[in-house]
Amino acid sequence: MNLTYRKLAMLEKDFIAKEEAAKIEGFYASPVDKDLQDRVSFLLNQVRTQTIV
Repeated sequence: MNLTYRKLAMLEKDFIAKEEAAKIEGFYASPVDKDLQDRVSFLLNQVRTQTIV
């Protein structure tokens, strides 16, 4: 469980960093797939609350 949480947290952190870098460079569209980012956030929230079904 701990490994899963770390991997998901690293992915989420990487997504946030990529979005901020794109904003700094002047891009309006996000370089990260929104569906993938939502799935990672959802799974991370489930791991945090330990309600994986």
